Amino acid sequence: MIFILLTILFSSLIFVAFKLFPRFKIDNFQALTINYLAASIIGVIILGSQFNYEVISSKTWLPFSTFIGFVFIFTFILFALSSQKAGVAITAVFSKMSVIIPVIAGIFLYAEKLNFLIISGIISTFSAFILIFYKKGKNKIQLSIIILPIIIFFANGLIDTLLKYVEHHHITEDYTLFLTMIFITALIIGSIISIYRYLNTKQAFTIQSIIGGAILGTLNYSTTYFMLLAMNLFQSNVLFPIQNVGIVMLSALLGVFFFHEKLSLINWIGISLSILAILLIALA
Repeated sequence: MIFILLTILFSSLIFVAFKLFPRFKIDNFQALTINYLAASIIGVIILGSQFNYEVISSKTWLPFSTFIGFVFIFTFILFALSSQKAGVAITAVFSKMSVIIPVIAGIFLYAEKLNFLIISGIISTFSAFILIFYKKGKNKIQLSIIILPIIIFFANGLIDTLLKYVEHHHITEDYTLFLTMIFITALIIGSIISIYRYLNTKQAFTIQSIIGGAILGTLNYSTTYFMLLAMNLFQSNVLFPIQNVGIVMLSALLGVFFFHEKLSLINWIGISLSILAILLIALA
């Protein structure tokens, strides 16, 4: 249970870190690149002599870690933008309602049955979408705000699905090596884009972005590491709902109390519906 609690804590703190970036004039992309540098260094240090070409090249999960690393960095960019524009609470809710995606994938990949509770969970999820974005006095949802969380919903669901698939079919005990290769892939992509940005804008890395990225990297590595450990101990239909409900609740509270994010009664009903959706899927 401790692994789930640590995953909830570190994951919620990632949203908080993103929200604080503008206050300290931290560039999102610079911090994300440093974040993956820090996470990669942590992984290499932990692995020691186990980190070598022969071992890595023999792993059947290598193509998956490469693709997940690619998705990771672009999803994290969206996390930063959404936390700053839509808020910590809304971003956390949408990222964690994505639990329905690996559950639906399980129906096709592992022949799991679709039942009334899963269908109810899916309906609750999309009902929550509408209520969470409701603004008093406005008759339509603000598309400029809703786009980022919705993309995160699908991207995060894809990541969770791939992580569970690889853990189920390819990983034995080499979680640290797998995770480190994900971060190294994201670092390589981030470095290439950073070089391109510098050549075009001459914008160098700032001290604030380096420090912010290092902190973010520590949180990011810790979140994914403890989640992988939890995956090895709990079934996905138990792990993901408990973990995601915890992150939604803690992040929403942090957003309201520390950043004074304004949520109406209808918005809170939407958040409650998202939690209900997660629990329905857990019961299924």
